[in-house]
Amino acid sequence: MPRFLLSASLAGLLLTGVSVWAHPISPQSQSEQQSQTQQATKKVSGKVASIGNNGTSFTLEVGGSAATQTMQFVLDKTAKVQGNVKVGTAVTVEYAVEQGQNLALTVTAQG
Repeated sequence: MPRFLLSASLAGLLLTGVSVWAHPISPQSQSEQQSQTQQATKKVSGKVASIGNNGTSFTLEVGGSAATQTMQFVLDKTAKVQGNVKVGTAVTVEYAVEQGQNLALTVTAQG
C-alpha cells in the first residue's frame, strides 16, 4: 500500500509538472507588436541619386548641400512605391535595418 501511494504521489507530481510545461507562452498583443515595429522603423527624406539591380536597390542623397550623405537601400517584393520615382526625384523612405542593410518598406515621391 505505501508503494502504491508513493507511485500515485509521483504520478500526480509528474502530471502537475507536465501541465506547467504544457502551457504555451502567451503571444504579444497587437499593440506591443506594432510598437516594436514602429521602434525598428526609421524614416528619411532625400533625392534619389541612382537606381540599380533592375529597380531592386537605390541610392538616396540625404542632407543639405554642404553635408550631403548617401544611403543605400534595397527593396523586396513587399515594398510599396508610391508615385513616379526616378533619378532626381525627392522621396521619403520608411525603412528598417535588417542584416546590416537598409530595407525600404515604403518609398513615397514628394510633390
